[in-house]
Amino acid sequence: MSKHRGFTLIELMIVVAVLAIIAAIALPSYLAQVRKSRRSSMEGMLQQVALLQEQFRADCTTYATGFGYACPTLSTLTFPASSAFASNYYGAITFPTATATAYSLSVTATSTGSQNNDRANGVDCSTLTYAYSAGAVTKGPSDCWAKQ
Repeated sequence: MSKHRGFTLIELMIVVAVLAIIAAIALPSYLAQVRKSRRSSMEGMLQQVALLQEQFRADCTTYATGFGYACPTLSTLTFPASSAFASNYYGAITFPTATATAYSLSVTATSTGSQNNDRANGVDCSTLTYAYSAGAVTKGPSDCWAKQ
């Protein structure tokens, strides 16, 4: 009398099919959470640059128009270089406008990677903006910012 040990091919195929279904459900959810955490990192980077803008404006008579911007009234004061923010490769910060009383900042997802597919409530979140004017801060798109 012989004893059969092990799994049949059908049993193995059922296990593989169950694992494939679990992976098909879990992977998109995981990738969405990764994009959301990267967006949060990009938001933090924008707010850090906004804080530096305020510090720069306190010492200089204008807001910086870009990284490495030298204060026109103080020869020793320079806005930090962009390399200080290069640890986050998910987006690139730009300074669309800056005057003596207002500024705007923008971070756009890099062209490679899945961050370009970032959405919140159907709104494209691949570009985030932060603007200060007349004592008011505007963040956009509003659905993309974690907290308003």
